[in-house]
Amino acid sequence: MSNLDKQVLVLNRTWQPINVMTVQKALSMMAADAATAMDFCEDGYFIPVRWQNWLELPVREQDDGIRTPFRVVRVPRVIIAIQFDKVPLKRPRLSLKHLRERDDHRCAYTQRVLKPDECSMEHVVPKSKGGATEWKNVVLADKQINNIRGDRTLKEAGLSLKIKPYEPAAKPFHETVSSNLKFPECLWK
Repeated sequence: MSNLDKQVLVLNRTWQPINVMTVQKALSMMAADAATAMDFCEDGYFIPVRWQNWLELPVREQDDGIRTPFRVVRVPRVIIAIQFDKVPLKRPRLSLKHLRERDDHRCAYTQRVLKPDECSMEHVVPKSKGGATEWKNVVLADKQINNIRGDRTLKEAGLSLKIKPYEPAAKPFHETVSSNLKFPECLWK
């Protein structure tokens, strides 16, 4: 991974986390005066630094740098979008992990708490009958029940839902960040 592809935390102008982006995009925002970078000092303090001053900062041993024809530029870890004061809401993407969270790890037919290896994403209206893969048409189900049901409707299979599918509420960015993203920043805390 090149330094340009690493991730930078983006804060709004009230210093709330709102996004992550690549170093390349963060540097572009800084150069356009749409963002300032955070300089984390050795003594634990941090200060916002505008583009022209950022270019003059030395690249320390703990910093990554981007080589240009004229200098090496320090890679920012955190930037502040100085004109943006909102906190965007983000809905979790539909995945088996998020479906397990939504349905409290319970089978929609039996209410039994399922282990991760017992879970499957079950379409309420089967895909073969026009059902879409969307929050309001999927539930968590035991793999065995899903296999028995096949592509039959609930009525044809003699099943009834005990959990009604719904679209989870949108949440602020910092509540939706996936734990498997690779953030090397102990500073972000």
